[in-house]
Amino acid sequence: MNEAVRQIQKLDREHKIYLETYFAGAPFWLMDAFQVIRMPPNKTFIVEGEDAEDIYILLRGAVVAQEHRVKDMIYGFIRFYPIEVFGVMELMLEMEKYRTTLVTTEESVFLKTSRKMFGKWFEHDFCAYRMETKKVGRYLLEQARKERLYVLIQGVERIYLVLYKMYQSYSRDGQCSLYISRKDFTQTTGLSERTVTRTLKALEEKGCITREGWRIRMSEAQYQMIRGLLEDKLYEFEEIIL
Repeated sequence: MNEAVRQIQKLDREHKIYLETYFAGAPFWLMDAFQVIRMPPNKTFIVEGEDAEDIYILLRGAVVAQEHRVKDMIYGFIRFYPIEVFGVMELMLEMEKYRTTLVTTEESVFLKTSRKMFGKWFEHDFCAYRMETKKVGRYLLEQARKERLYVLIQGVERIYLVLYKMYQSYSRDGQCSLYISRKDFTQTTGLSERTVTRTLKALEEKGCITREGWRIRMSEAQYQMIRGLLEDKLYEFEEIIL
């Protein structure tokens, strides 16, 4: 058993099953081609505009996508958690350059291989290709809907929306625990640090969230409280948010 397979075997049940399904038709030579890469926080491993030569699979940790196109401004617009495959969208769309800068936000573990090796298998494996097509399609749809919604809602409701989506995306067994820095909140919502700090403190005092520094915890009951705050502001809640 090589190191890549050993790392997959160490994952929790949900992530392990996902990758076992993803690689069900993969040849042995592909698994042998993967390297296990460990990265510290704040490590930039993909840069927009550089040659898309490698594929990275996030097994543990967290990654933020950054926008650098506006001078003197860095905007972190989406966070990723396991399991994510980076570089595959460029492969599917036949793009030769990476389209997004990616940076680790905590200590992270990846599987890494060349685009050439990965593509040799991936482009002929219907199951894996279908799984990535669904994920990319959902991501693009969610981004478009989120951008429209953020134009329409103002102020602290944007913070409620971040917390709502956080629980929806990352809760396990009715509990969610996630580190989101003040900077992440300000970049995502477009609100000032003062507004973010004040709003989170107010939510904590109401019992809507539990905080340990910038690690935010939410139970199912707290999630329903955040949901209630949003329902007061939006029509057709299910249709718009989900």
